[in-house]
Amino acid sequence: MQQDHLRRLLCLLLPWAQIIVAFLPALGMGTSMAAVAAASRTPVVPAGYAFSIWTLIFALAVAYGVWQFLPINRGSSLAQRTGWPLAGAFAANTLWEFISQLSASVGFGLFLIIVIGTACALTALFVARNTPEAGLGARWIVTPLTGLLAGWLTAASFVNLSTAARTAGMMPEHGIGATLFAVVILLAAGGAAAAIAWLLRRDAAWFAGAVGWAFLAVIAANLGINQVNIPAALAAAVMLALVAAVTWQRRRATTLAA
Repeated sequence: MQQDHLRRLLCLLLPWAQIIVAFLPALGMGTSMAAVAAASRTPVVPAGYAFSIWTLIFALAVAYGVWQFLPINRGSSLAQRTGWPLAGAFAANTLWEFISQLSASVGFGLFLIIVIGTACALTALFVARNTPEAGLGARWIVTPLTGLLAGWLTAASFVNLSTAARTAGMMPEHGIGATLFAVVILLAAGGAAAAIAWLLRRDAAWFAGAVGWAFLAVIAANLGINQVNIPAALAAAVMLALVAAVTWQRRRATTLAA
């Protein structure tokens, strides 16, 4: 009973912690997430506007916290099963924001944190998709939250891998070496996202939407917003098409089976 109360309390408070820490740079403490990413830019880093997706994710996280804390939802199997993995994802996000904004860099330590957060978010995503529950909260809060969070963090993990490699001097700053490194990471990101969309079987649209948003911003970043890198833009476009095709195919197969 105490663990259940702790879960509900963490899921209520941690979404606000994410928001508060994200606004620290506006108060003169640290550097914004978009600026941190730009400081160690690689062809894998999306255009700055893409980070606005956090506004929607943060809003859904707060809504989820309130929804699962309401007495009427205390016995919800969906809230109980998604609560701990989502709390883990929220905590990892908060820690990542705090360290990256204060250090103004992204190294392999932060990459490890975002991998942990991604694992938690993906766990919540698969648990939610395998815990059918009726109601507006399940449909309009849990489903989009778990999909968008897992999708964006999946993409962000590969972005962080590229920036960590650049910071560590493992990835060239310019030239064909940097392009090849970026193309390999983008292909890996698209392959991983497509595999996850295939495994989800249903309700993969929110996940695919977040990943697609990231790939679109990578294309934009490599076609003149920040640099011109045609191979990286093409790799991102191909992976965007792959994820969209897999998601559509799984949705179609599910519809026909029903």
